[in-house]
Amino acid sequence: MNFNVFLFHILELIAAVAGSIYYIKTRDYKIKPFVWYLWIMVIVETIGMYGYILQYNFDNEIFIWIKNSVFCYNSWLYNLFNLATIFLFGVFYNKLIKSKIDKNIIKLIIILYVIFSVLYFVFSGGFFIKSIPYDFLLSTFVVFVFVMLYYKQLLNSEKILFFYKSPYFYISSGLLLWFLCVTPLFIFDAYFYEINQSFIEFRSLYLLIANIFLYVCFTFGFLYTIQYKKPSATKRLP
Repeated sequence: MNFNVFLFHILELIAAVAGSIYYIKTRDYKIKPFVWYLWIMVIVETIGMYGYILQYNFDNEIFIWIKNSVFCYNSWLYNLFNLATIFLFGVFYNKLIKSKIDKNIIKLIIILYVIFSVLYFVFSGGFFIKSIPYDFLLSTFVVFVFVMLYYKQLLNSEKILFFYKSPYFYISSGLLLWFLCVTPLFIFDAYFYEINQSFIEFRSLYLLIANIFLYVCFTFGFLYTIQYKKPSATKRLP
């Protein structure tokens, strides 16, 4: 495991802890699905590291069994995580948004995404070895729609004057910018070969910067806005 991967895990953990601190101090039920997402991500990324261990040849029965089973690749774990991510994002934004039409749009997107994913894995039989086609593009589209619905509601309300006091704004902005900036990189993953060392180095640096920005954005949003969610201000702010 290289330094970048280790740093990603630390940043994820810090963001999850910051989110938990925010929830414990404010009891803001709307943030709960997103905090769950952060902790699930930490757990999945930790378990998913077994893929690094399988690169070695340890003489152990359990190790050998895993290496020779369908769990040899951790694709199955991240396929489940992708479904959980879209679902939790949907629940999170469904709690934030008041418009019934927009709520129905979110529910419809979640249902369609789950149905498409389940049908694809059932008929392709690739659940343990690959993700759904254009998964990152689909996730980007879903997040884009969710965030735009939130921005629309924010712009049409007086809360726009206090946007900087809400963790939802920092979360949404961080997610949107991260997906829009990183998606083009994954489109060119066909060039991700050992022989193309320049692209590998660029990809690693780009992801490092993008992830630092994302998790710092989450952490800052949680810790900075706690001061505006004290009991006296809770009734006035989202």
